Order: sequence, then structure tokens, then C-alpha cells
Amino acid sequence: MNTLKFPDGSEISYELIRKPVKNLNLRVKEDGTLRISANSRISLRRIEEFIISQQAFIMRAVSRFRERAAENEISDHMRWLGQDYPVRVIQNSRECAVLEQDEFRVFTRVPGEEHVRRLLEVWLCENFTQLCRELNEEVRSSLVRSGLTPPPTLITIKDMKSRWGSCAWAKGHISINLRLAAYPRDTVLSVFWHEYAHFWHHDHSPRFYAFLQEHCPDYRRWNSLLK
Repeated sequence: MNTLKFPDGSEISYELIRKPVKNLNLRVKEDGTLRISANSRISLRRIEEFIISQQAFIMRAVSRFRERAAENEISDHMRWLGQDYPVRVIQNSRECAVLEQDEFRVFTRVPGEEHVRRLLEVWLCENFTQLCRELNEEVRSSLVRSGLTPPPTLITIKDMKSRWGSCAWAKGHISINLRLAAYPRDTVLSVFWHEYAHFWHHDHSPRFYAFLQEHCPDYRRWNSLLK
């Protein structure tokens, strides 16, 4: 990254990319820096003269980005795996939510509350589904290492009102509550262990909890957060 001083004393940073292009190309990025693409035959002096000649255009673009950034206020919070993250809504041509730099960023052309909520729900469902795949494999691998053979199992994620999980052990079907996405990873893991334990113990007898204590020693610690 290079720095150029304008005649009025202000400065701008720019990234120079050499490409087999015919003309000098300039783009103002959202962070207020420039990206310049130029043929290798064009001297650095000529490139910087070109940037200076475009100062008015550059400053207008930078000002627009700053105004837009000021409008992108943090509007809410969302809880993910035991931690609260602020939600920042950013008007943009993209339509997605991402978790980066300790905040949820929702990029959208339509910054309405309902639309933003739907984009966050899409992110939540996709990422919680991936987490559940990983935890399911973790539990099954641990059982195999212990000498047990878990049955073929279908995992379904649902938004349930009264239960954190359920096991239809005769059908090999486990349901996991989407609302667990708000709790720590180990709490979600404890629910997986709870439901898998029902394949061997169909009630909540002492043998059921002894099984959990053997295979998931921290079960009570993490599962107690759901009480």
C-alpha cells in the first residue's frame, strides 16, 4: 500500500496492481483507499499525477462511503453459542449475514427489520446445521472408540417449544432444537449425548445417567444451563 499527498496536504492510500490493461483504472474502495490498475509501462510518477488529477472525484466518493458507514448503525443483538453479538445492518447489493470481527453484519438492499431477521435466520440455520453435523460425528466416533456401535441415525433440526431434543430410538431418529444455537457448544453437545444415550437406555433411570457420566463426564455441568 502506497501513500500519496495531495497539493492541499491531505493524503490518500492506494494499492497499485500491474495488469496488461490499456488505460489507467481507478476505484475507490469502501475503506477510503484506492485500487489502481495500470500497465507495467506506465511510470509511478504518471500514475500519481493521474490520482492527483482525480482528487475531487476521489474525495466525493470517500465522503459518500463515510456517510453510508455512519448510517450503518448497530440495531440489535443476536446470541450464538453462548455469546451475544451486536448486529450491524449495512446497505449493500449483497443479501447475506456474516459473523466477523465480533459482530453480525447483515448486508442487504432492503434494511427492514423483518428482512434483516430472515437473513439472520438463514445464517443461523446453515451454521447450526453444520455444527450439529460435527457434534453428531464427534459423539458417534467417541462411542465407537468405547466399543459401542451406534445405529444409523437421522438428525433433524427443529424449532421446538417444549424439548431441547428427542430420540425416536426405534426409528433411529434424533431431533435437535434450533434454539440451542444460543447456548455454548458443549451444552449442545450434552443434548446430543442425552439423546444418543436413549438408544441403550430408553428411560431416565440411574443406568441412563451412569451411561452419560461414563461417556460425557461434564454432562451435568453443561446441560444444567438448560434448566
